[in-house]
Order: sequence, then structure tokens, then C-alpha cells
Amino acid sequence: MYSYVARQPILDREMKTHAYELLFRNSLDNVFPRISAQQATARLVAEQFLQQNIDQLLGGRPCFINFPHSLLLEGLAECLPQDKVVIEILEDAEPDDALLTKVVQLHRQGYRLALDDFTLSPAWERFLPYIQIIKFDLRATSLASIERFMASHRALPLTYLAEKVEDKGEFERMKALGVELFQGFFFSRPEMVKQTTMQPAQLVVMQLLNVVNQPELDLDRIEQLLNQDVSLSLKLLRYVNHLKSHPHPIASFRQAAGYLGHAQLKRFVTLIATTSAGHNKSAELYQMSLIRARFCELLAHTHAPTQQAQQAFITGLFSLLDVLMGQPLDQLLGPIPLTGEIRGALLSRAGNLGFYLTFCEDYESANWPRVTAGTARLGLNEEKVSNLYLAATAWVNEQLHAMAGAD
Repeated sequence: MYSYVARQPILDREMKTHAYELLFRNSLDNVFPRISAQQATARLVAEQFLQQNIDQLLGGRPCFINFPHSLLLEGLAECLPQDKVVIEILEDAEPDDALLTKVVQLHRQGYRLALDDFTLSPAWERFLPYIQIIKFDLRATSLASIERFMASHRALPLTYLAEKVEDKGEFERMKALGVELFQGFFFSRPEMVKQTTMQPAQLVVMQLLNVVNQPELDLDRIEQLLNQDVSLSLKLLRYVNHLKSHPHPIASFRQAAGYLGHAQLKRFVTLIATTSAGHNKSAELYQMSLIRARFCELLAHTHAPTQQAQQAFITGLFSLLDVLMGQPLDQLLGPIPLTGEIRGALLSRAGNLGFYLTFCEDYESANWPRVTAGTARLGLNEEKVSNLYLAATAWVNEQLHAMAGAD
């Protein structure tokens, strides 16, 4: 499957790219799909921030994302990294007390906020001390109105953005007024970006949703479910990285879940549940990822039982991400907070974890001379290794059978 997003540049006064506005799309047709604003924003957040390495899409620049009133109040914006996003409050949002409370909260947390298609309504005045950017729609607001508003609000440190700029004359007039940022077809139409994506197994998501809605977190059950789905595991680690500015390296999915805490874990699972309807994945590659994960875990239990079994599972599970996603593994892993041992094993087959993964690959490809040498290093015999691989395969079959039976 693929994810789609339109990326429209936001330029400065020198016509250099300052940021991008990200616009949800569900195909290569560069038009807004027939879904609600809530669905569009939720899917954009899940697909671009949790599935992809967002830094590749943005090139180090911030992005503007539209947020309707309801998603702001539900806390979806707080899933995103403050240094990478500008939260756009949509023009049809009701400027009520609940929204003001949320805007003040986001401002204090360090988020930058913009008012999209600003209508000059006095109802928004009390919001302005907490807003950084005002976006004027040149097709809906007169030059004289914009000039009066800017003149009467000079005491506020607002940045102004002119959108729907369609010719050089409009660009120059806005510059003369003191507008600093610009967006519109005069500069560039939204550019389509198509990326490979993975959808989690819907049943696992539903089971997770049930677990996180219990009064007490069952971390054992959560880890068991996360271990069944490589897509969910990757998204969880990206979520941890976006939410925590300097996360501790992660050695197990249980640790990641505990690190988030009950409220944030519930928010994560709810987001995934609402954006993952339907899936079309390579069953064989997913099954191979699970077998590798379990086989590496069993090898580690045999070789270093108290130290690296959980890390070995993650190493095996993520070892085929580049094949599944069609992107280089180092880019996919990006800044997600894996331990150095896991990262080194995946990228350069370093350390014990790299040895387990290499041994697994040799076994899969029937490279028997290397398997024999690895078996000796493990202190095992060929029968024991064979039994471990069969046990890993049987474990995966049990997981898949349980899922199919529950479905």
C-alpha cells in the first residue's frame, strides 16, 4: 500500500522555502478527497509522522498542518513534535472557551499556532496573544482590511502569511505591507509525494484498544500484541520519539509502552485504530519478519538469556523493513530511539544481536558452512538449532491462527 501527501511550499520574502504545508491525499489525484477534515488530519498524522521518516519529507523545515476544532480538543496535536510543526486552526473552528483553553495549553507547551484563512472577526482577539502566525486568504480578504488589521496589532509579535498569491503584483503588494511569508499558485502548486506504507493488522489494533481502555495497564499483554505486528511496532517507536524530545534508547516494546504511560498509550492506539481501516500487506514478508524475531529471541535465550532476548526480538522483527517499505533501512530507522545495540545489529550486523540476525539469514538461505560455524559459536548442535527454528515457526503459526480464529 501507499500513503499520499501534497506538499506546498511556504516562501519567505526572498522567495526561498521557509516551510511546507502538508495536505492529505488518498491517491495521485492532487485534490482533497471526499472525507471529513477530522479524518484527513488524523490519517495525515498517522501516515506521515508515525509510518514515515518525516525529516525526509520536510528537509529540515517545519510543516503546517490543518487542525479542526474537535481534534484540537481531543489532543491530537500533542502527538506531534513542537520543533517540526505549526498547528493551523481551521477557519471554521468555533472560537469558544474550550478552544481558547487548548490554545493556551499548546502555546505553553512550545507549539507554534496559526489562524488559517483569518476572517478578522473580533471573536478571535483574545486568542491573538497565543498565536504566532496569521494567514490571510487574498481571495477572501481585501488589501485594505489586511492593512488596517496589521496597523492596529503592531504591539503583538505576529507573523503574517499571505496565501493564494496568484501573481507577482500581489506578492509585491503584500511585501510592501510587511507580510513575511507567502503561499500560492504563483510560486508552486502542491507537489504530490507517494510513499510505501504498512497498515497494522486490524484485529491486533482492536485487541490493543481493549487493553488500553482497562483501568490498569497490562504491559505483558501489550508487549505480546506489539510483538505480533511490525507496523505497529515501528509506529510506536516513532510516536515515542516525536512525543519525547530526548527519549531513552528503547530495548523492548514493554519499555516503550511503559515510557509513554497510560494516557499517551491510549491516545496512540486510538489514533491507529481510527486510521487503519483495511490493509493489504505482503503476508509472506510479515510472517518471515515474525519468524526472524522469534528465532533471534530463542537464540539469545540460549546464548545470553538474561541480557538481550527482547532486543533480539526487535532486531529480527525490523530486519525486513527496507524490503517491506522499499526504502533504505538507515532512513527508515531515522531518529527512532532504538538502543545502539539494536541499531548496530540492523545496519552493520554488529555485536551479539548482529550475530543472531546473520545466523538467522544464513539459516534461511541454507548457507550450511556458515550455519555450522555459527552453531559452534552458540555452543549448540545442529539438532538444537533446527528445533529452535521449528519452534519459532510454530510460534508464528500459533499467533496467526489465533488472529484468524478471533477474526
